Amino acid sequence: MIEQLFQIAKKKRVIELEILSSEAQNFSVQAYEGKLESYKKTNTNGIGVRGTFNGRTGYAYTERVQPEAFDNLIDMLISNASLMDEKEPMLEAKQESHWKDNGPVISEEEQIQLALELEAQAAKEEEVSSVSNSLVSSGRGKRQVTNSYGLNKIHESGLAMVYLSVIVKRGDDVETDGAYYTGDLSKFSPQSLIQEAVGKARRKLGGRPIATGNYPIIMDRKIVCSLLSTYSGIFSARNVLQGVSRLEGKLGAQLFGSLDLLDDPISGFERVPFDDEGVDTEKLYLVRDGVVHSYLHSLKSAAEMKQKPTGHGSRSYKGTVGIASHRLQLPNGSVSLTDLFSQMNNGLYLTDVQGLHSGTNTVSGDFSLAGQGFLIENGKISRPVKDITIASNFYDLFASIEGKANDFEFSPPGGSQFGAPSLLFPRISVSS
Repeated sequence: MIEQLFQIAKKKRVIELEILSSEAQNFSVQAYEGKLESYKKTNTNGIGVRGTFNGRTGYAYTERVQPEAFDNLIDMLISNASLMDEKEPMLEAKQESHWKDNGPVISEEEQIQLALELEAQAAKEEEVSSVSNSLVSSGRGKRQVTNSYGLNKIHESGLAMVYLSVIVKRGDDVETDGAYYTGDLSKFSPQSLIQEAVGKARRKLGGRPIATGNYPIIMDRKIVCSLLSTYSGIFSARNVLQGVSRLEGKLGAQLFGSLDLLDDPISGFERVPFDDEGVDTEKLYLVRDGVVHSYLHSLKSAAEMKQKPTGHGSRSYKGTVGIASHRLQLPNGSVSLTDLFSQMNNGLYLTDVQGLHSGTNTVSGDFSLAGQGFLIENGKISRPVKDITIASNFYDLFASIEGKANDFEFSPPGGSQFGAPSLLFPRISVSS
């Protein structure tokens, strides 16, 4: 099938061709009030092509993965190339590899029963007024990148996840929270996840604001991951070239205190052995000891900046090549979260934020977010806090880290993932 595409492209004078093919099978089930609220089973296949015609690069894609669709696919590529002004580079390497990361998956019937049982057990917990989400999902996928230079790389992967969120009520006070599990579902413990979700929701009950001021703050790992996700684009070489990143011209500059920030594509819930242009990935420090060490590059941005490609070309079979991180993370700390509370002594432990899309400026780094958490007094949790707004600047904040807990965790799976421990900062502006 792929060889036929190369033959058609050659006949139509497409001198370079890259093929990105994707196959995915996904299953998910959600329980609510003892019944199945949703049941989804999908199979998706697609082919995206990128090629050079008359010195210009064109793209096209199809979800009709059959030989009779290939002539039209290449014709669309040629037509789109005529609208472009430039030629994008491709990986000129004859490389072949095949990775398999398919984990164990229980049957669909077992996943349905698991969702129903999880919801039923969680609903029995004290102060739980309802279970807002009891979700079990699993999926398998195959990604292949080939080109006319002899590149042929394949990655097969599989993943399963359980997510639970609950609403707890005490008098007129209502709170919600959730927890997730990723891994072998045959080893999953429903009660452990229930206790985590219910416990997180319960401890929020009784929250109230604190006085406006500047506070030392410990930011929960979940929020750190969210901020990394929001601001990861500042390391994209494309954004640097377009002048929408403050890191333009800052390679070698000490901007982030003593921060270490790296992208390790072999870590996380799913490894990423190569990017969507076929470039092998490897561990890459973006910031080391506070010094900006590297940008994230596709083949095109690396050529424009005369730097080495980093394996961060990213696209779906439907899209064009962009740039994205794989497993962006801060290394784990060496002390417990409890010890970090003692180190801070008095301050705020921030556990939830809202408004990441509307309250952040990815160019300046400024952010203002609604927050929730706990007041820390004499090194211990004193009471829950809510209805507050925190404000700071990403660059300034991550240049002032004073401590890291040893509670490192990745954000939930799906595309780019972000990992971090909880962090101690000297101060942040809080208003109520």
